[in-house]
Amino acid sequence: GEALGGAPPVAAGAVAGAVAATAIVFGLGRIGGRLVPEAALLVGIVFNAFAAGVITLLKMLVPPEQAGRLMYWLLGAVGYEAPGTLALGAALVLLSVGALVALSARLNLLTLGDEEAASLGLDVRRDRAAVFFAASAATGAAVALAGMVGFVGLIVPHLVRRVVGPDHRLLVPASALFGAAFLVLADALARLAFLPLGTEPPVGAVTAFLGGPFFLWLLRRTGRPEAEGAR
Repeated sequence: GEALGGAPPVAAGAVAGAVAATAIVFGLGRIGGRLVPEAALLVGIVFNAFAAGVITLLKMLVPPEQAGRLMYWLLGAVGYEAPGTLALGAALVLLSVGALVALSARLNLLTLGDEEAASLGLDVRRDRAAVFFAASAATGAAVALAGMVGFVGLIVPHLVRRVVGPDHRLLVPASALFGAAFLVLADALARLAFLPLGTEPPVGAVTAFLGGPFFLWLLRRTGRPEAEGAR
């Protein structure tokens, strides 16, 4: 992260960029004034392809030594950030996760469906937007610190849900804590496994290597009871 995460303005810029991207997806994913998940997903895929093109262009424009650092950061790495970046990134993550914890009771209502949540007095549009932007700010700050570490946000919440249940008042803070612990453990395993070679792979490569097959197994295991119940 020295090339991109070495200054606090970069961390703040990453959060601003994540919130702006969410605003674009949130705005273009609305049909008839209502957010349509399928439309938002398609807009997100298109925007992700555009962002990938911009990153590729940047890798071609920067000097070779910075291109190598950029590639390492894109794969996900921890432990090389400047103190100022760590402080600002940690503050932004804590504020964002705190906002998600404060919204956790409303998240429980949102899982009931828009009509049911609205009948219980929830402002569905406002609260969904608040959740989206708080999650985007947390994601932007985390990426500024560690790069694109994949599968942590997919695996950990599913595992934690099996332990603490579906109540978001417990699930959100527990996912944040166990996600951080999982990332530290994956980074430690990566450093120890490649220690005899005198190198260390990006932690994002390790989480992808472990997380991909595990997530497929988790999906298969989750769908198996439903298939057995239908017989």
